[in-house]
Amino acid sequence: PFVHGISAARMDPAFPADETVLVQGIIDAFFVENGKIIVVDYKTDRVRSPKTLIDRYQVQLDYYADALADMLGLPVSEKIIYSFALQKEIQL
Repeated sequence: PFVHGISAARMDPAFPADETVLVQGIIDAFFVENGKIIVVDYKTDRVRSPKTLIDRYQVQLDYYADALADMLGLPVSEKIIYSFALQKEIQL
C-alpha cells in the first residue's frame, strides 16, 4: 500500500498546480533489476485486446511508478500489466 502526493494540475489542468492531491493504492508487485524498478500489475478484466487494458490502466500504472520512484529513489524502467484473460504481459 502507498499514499503519494501529486500536483492537482496533473489530474486536471484546470486545478491549481500548487495544490496537492493524495493518491493511494496497492501495488501488486515490483522488483528492482540493475538498479531500476519494474512495476507489475495483475488484471482479471475480461478483454479481447491489450489496448483496452492500456486505455483503462495507463494512468494507474503511471501513479504507481511515480510513487515507487519517489519512495525508493530509483528510476522505473518498465511498467507491465499481466492480463489473466489474455494470458500475456503487456508492456506500457
